[in-house]
Amino acid sequence: MLEPQILEKPALHVIGLEAPFITAPPAEATNFQVIGPLWQKFFASIGQIENRIGKEMVGVMYSKPATKRSHPHELQYIAAVRVESVGKIPAGMVGRAIPAGQFAVFRHHGPIAKIRDTCREIYQGWLPKSDYVHSDIADIEIYDHRFCPDSDESIMEYWISVRQK
Repeated sequence: MLEPQILEKPALHVIGLEAPFITAPPAEATNFQVIGPLWQKFFASIGQIENRIGKEMVGVMYSKPATKRSHPHELQYIAAVRVESVGKIPAGMVGRAIPAGQFAVFRHHGPIAKIRDTCREIYQGWLPKSDYVHSDIADIEIYDHRFCPDSDESIMEYWISVRQK
């Protein structure tokens, strides 16, 4: 079973491109149809972001209120980079400030196509048995120099916002 580090993370500011996707049930899931193409589109426009911090890429997932969703399992995904502030946002992009908080930080090893297995282990295995519940701030993916989409050696971090039960 995956074991995370529980860490206090400072506020995070990102700018990127956003799109809705459906996470479940599997027959209706659209994450692979939406997220990959969103990253491709973002890579083509990343040079427009002026106040970028570091070289990491950041994926942010969060949910809108139920009344604003087109599907009960709809989430929002932002393909983004870290920035100093979200004050100057290029046309067509979004900025988001993710509040500081406690996060369970997991490592996904292997091709990104297997991220569903890691998420299943987090949400159906670790979280229900842990002393934590999801705090609904956001889930955050960190893609740094260790990430290579199709490699068995690839590593990326998957953070879920948590609080004590």
